[in-house]
Amino acid sequence: MGRQLLLEALLIVGCGLLLRVSGNPIGVEQDKSDSPEGLYGADDLVFVLNATNFKSNVFQSDRAWLVEFYNSWCGYCQRFAPIWKSLAKDVHGWGDIVSIAAIDCADEDNTPLCRDFEIMKYPTLKFFHLHFPAQDSLGLELKKESDEVAIRARLIDQLEKEQQESRGGPSWPNIVHYRGNDLDSLRHGIPDSILYEFLIFEEGKSYLGAEVLLDLHKLDNILVRRVNATDNPLTISSNVSTFPTVVVLSRDNPQESLRIMSGTREGIRDSILAFLKSKKVPVDSRLLDGEMHIQDSELTSKSKSTVEPNLSGDKLYQLDLENALYFSLNSEISLSPIITGEKLDALKLYLKTLVNYFPFYTPKSHTYLQILKEIVEGRSNMTGKNFKDQVKTKERGLDPVYSGPRTWIGCQGSSENSRGYPCGLWTMFHTLTVAAAEDFDSNVDEDQSSVLVAMHAYIKNFFGCADCAEHFQGMAKNMSLFEIQGGDDSILWLWKAHNKVNERLAGDQTEDPKFKKIQYPAASNCPKCKFSDGSWDEVEVLRYLKRKYSKVNIDLQGVDLKLKQHEMNVSAPSSGASYRKPGLSWDFTIFDISLCVLLYVASAAILTLVCLKFAYKKTHKKKISFQNVFVVSPK
Repeated sequence: MGRQLLLEALLIVGCGLLLRVSGNPIGVEQDKSDSPEGLYGADDLVFVLNATNFKSNVFQSDRAWLVEFYNSWCGYCQRFAPIWKSLAKDVHGWGDIVSIAAIDCADEDNTPLCRDFEIMKYPTLKFFHLHFPAQDSLGLELKKESDEVAIRARLIDQLEKEQQESRGGPSWPNIVHYRGNDLDSLRHGIPDSILYEFLIFEEGKSYLGAEVLLDLHKLDNILVRRVNATDNPLTISSNVSTFPTVVVLSRDNPQESLRIMSGTREGIRDSILAFLKSKKVPVDSRLLDGEMHIQDSELTSKSKSTVEPNLSGDKLYQLDLENALYFSLNSEISLSPIITGEKLDALKLYLKTLVNYFPFYTPKSHTYLQILKEIVEGRSNMTGKNFKDQVKTKERGLDPVYSGPRTWIGCQGSSENSRGYPCGLWTMFHTLTVAAAEDFDSNVDEDQSSVLVAMHAYIKNFFGCADCAEHFQGMAKNMSLFEIQGGDDSILWLWKAHNKVNERLAGDQTEDPKFKKIQYPAASNCPKCKFSDGSWDEVEVLRYLKRKYSKVNIDLQGVDLKLKQHEMNVSAPSSGASYRKPGLSWDFTIFDISLCVLLYVASAAILTLVCLKFAYKKTHKKKISFQNVFVVSPK
């Protein structure tokens, strides 16, 4: 019994030593200090939603919500953010009717919620009506417009529809056009507290009346209504011939035309306020600005910090590659509600390409991808949630899979939301094409064009920036991606495509001012890459790309060097076969086996000493010989 307990203790100590050498304890999450900060802050008047506060605010709310589901690294989302901020400030006074909000799907904590609402592209705008139920509804997706005015119009259309279908709130003003033929029916039932009624006659497709009505809806001593002037008898009986026109009704004066400053939203609104001031009607200006509705404390947002750009030169960093992979597996693929058909084929090809060519650093990393690949290959369909669960389970079971914190180095931008993942994804695919080309001659049966095909399939089916994905697909067609045979041609194709994207985005508002979109490589990094006439020398460009993106040149800045195992051939000039085929199914390395042998010898020595001690006691301190050590005396 004593020997059995001793053996169990030795095994526990041995396992502890193995875990100590291998890395972090199983189940310990990686640092999340570099999680995305998002595109909106408290000053933007955009309500920042997240996985923690979404349900408590949006579900069963006494107001409607218009929510932008976005991704902070998405270039289109970054260009769209000023429009969303402008809309939020513009309709801030409507806050008791509708809240303008946003949620960052790039934040891993928000991924399950974004998946539940079937967000497949960024940005996606969803309208949640008053008292929105907590189950069995995804909200109403509104068309994404290119400017604030058009989005505001879609919002007004939806609010009008909500009111027509009896889903408006009790405090909502009536924004539906007045359809009566005379003014008497309008005056009927008006409470005594209403001192003046304002009719805004507008043309059929105008939103002026609704905008002014919503701007002034908190003034409880006036009533504003819209009148569609097209084919309306009231237009004729009121002698209205120009549009917009504002008619004022009161108990003392049945009808008078209000002289408006201009036929704009601001002009009509200010004219009404000036009229009320002239009649000495009190107006609380805070009501007009929305200050009494949404306080700053409601506009919760993560604090933003200024990040200095990393001007680390023209290098390839292990952490950039691993962080791109991490985000891809944990936050992008898992957003898909259902992965089947073409999307499942794309995932299988993507994982196969990663298993073949991704340059992992830790010994368990290849096994991690291989297991994910085998799981997906055995499925005819799966949910994004199930894929995420598998990813997390395998990460914990094989910890450490990644060699350092989730921090960008070469892809770090001058702000939290610049560069990052898009830069990392480009970097990763450049590295994969180079690894595949290095393997081109030794594995002629392998489909070497698969890296570009996998990239195309991934971007088409999983890449969150819809605008970017459409551009890439169009570019792939125009540049004949599927005619590329692999090898060096794949490397050059991707370089040309990347430069086309850089040319398109140069000077764009999403461009990082400290990392300009140039035609690369720069002369300072590759002086021989251009001829004297300025054209590219593709032989030198290819040499540069192979040098930069080869795994032999990967910079280990930020990597936990203690995770480095001596048999890992990271600097070998081969194609990466050492990453593709683990020697043992449990992923034991020579170092692990050597350590086990050492523990075995040490355990045997300790057991021998214990036996010697027992024999010594049994023989009452007699002289011990080698023969009688293992002889048990009869009782």
